[in-house]
Amino acid sequence: MSSIPHKNGAANVYTRGAISMLNNRSNGDGASLAVEDIDWDALTIKGTCQEIEKRYLRLTSAPDPATVRPEDVLEKALHMVETSEKNYLYKCDQLKSIRQDLTVQRIQNELTVKVYETHARFALQAGDLSEYNQCQSQLTRLYGEGIAGCHLEFSAYNLLCVMLHSNNKRDLLSSMASLSKEARLDETVKHALAVHSAVSSGNYVMFFKLYKKAPGLNSCLMDLYVERMRFEAIKCMSKSYRPTVPVRYVTRVLGFTRVDVLCEANVADGLEECEEWLKAHGAVLTVDENSGELQIDTKVSSASLYMPEPDNAVSHGDASLAVDDFLA
Repeated sequence: MSSIPHKNGAANVYTRGAISMLNNRSNGDGASLAVEDIDWDALTIKGTCQEIEKRYLRLTSAPDPATVRPEDVLEKALHMVETSEKNYLYKCDQLKSIRQDLTVQRIQNELTVKVYETHARFALQAGDLSEYNQCQSQLTRLYGEGIAGCHLEFSAYNLLCVMLHSNNKRDLLSSMASLSKEARLDETVKHALAVHSAVSSGNYVMFFKLYKKAPGLNSCLMDLYVERMRFEAIKCMSKSYRPTVPVRYVTRVLGFTRVDVLCEANVADGLEECEEWLKAHGAVLTVDENSGELQIDTKVSSASLYMPEPDNAVSHGDASLAVDDFLA
């Protein structure tokens, strides 16, 4: 069974640019390599450090065994991160430090897989695709070497990442062709394939049905595509429906109400969020004189819809992450 971190908050619909910007800044001139890309053949050591918590620092020379944690300490460090209430940037820093200590000691086993899986999940929740892709690359290699892990779960994430966030059709075809019979029977993978079908056919109704019942962290990758799918959907509605379309209908179809049990409070919250989103994208709203129901004037809206620039305050999946965390 995989241990999937709790998903916080409502849908996160904008790419998390601040995290990517922070990662670029921490890499200096961009010439440095990830720790996994360095040739450690001549530098393999046995660590003796007993500190569970350790910040990540880029290595510029051979590591000192006294600063590297052995495997038993790294297991404790991983547990510490998994149970920590601190924000994503802290967890990312600690996990990169754990990965570094594993790499310099050339430890490649189930603990290594668990570390990368854990980091990948936290990265997905925070919308940090750069860090997720690094983890996914290493997991693909480790799974390929026969090391056990949650390979079916990550097959689904890899599919969604390629199909939703890459324009390389060859990569997508390769990812789909490489799926085993076992993988194709897995519920998480089947969900990812269904998402691909919905996106490729422009079926926004099916996309948001799948979004509401996404298994694992599939919804985290779908989050990053929701804005685009909603905008394409509302453009389609504005051309197809005349003269109006109820906002209540749009709220339900475009996934603004995420829960299965639609109590009045949740419906009201979804309506409010949908109304704000529609106004932010240029939709013209009217009130029906008879029912008092809020509606979209589709004729006027078809010419006024636009995609706004993302806000400076970037949406993310970590409720404890504040703007100041990016400026430290």
